[in-house]
Amino acid sequence: MQLTIIGCHAATPRKNSQTTAQLLEIKGHLMLIDCGEGTQMQLRKLGVKFARIQHIFISHLHGDHFFGLIGLISTFGILNREKDLHIYGPQGIREVINLQLKHSKSHVKFDLIFHELNSKTSELIFEDEKVEIRTVPLHHR
Repeated sequence: MQLTIIGCHAATPRKNSQTTAQLLEIKGHLMLIDCGEGTQMQLRKLGVKFARIQHIFISHLHGDHFFGLIGLISTFGILNREKDLHIYGPQGIREVINLQLKHSKSHVKFDLIFHELNSKTSELIFEDEKVEIRTVPLHHR
């Protein structure tokens, strides 16, 4: 398992820190946790192959945790991605992303599969033969 902190501790992009995003590589999976503004630039600097990212987890709908997501999805489209992209996040993530795609007249050739979460208790949200991922509900202002 390898966790790369792409950004933390910044509600806005700064000279020496980025908005929230972490890259988790575990048992053959490459997963993105949060996607603040500028995440794809940091992924490029790290040499990450975008096609390997199949699961993106958005912790909550504060901008510093997801404002980079629409840009990343758009870039995936420009790069002719064909693999499905699973997006896990709070209720509303599907609406906000689909609205941005609609009004920007952006189209993607891959399926966006949304997993909207609203449980107040821990729940299993991803599982395969190697990995289990569960939510950890928190109260965040």
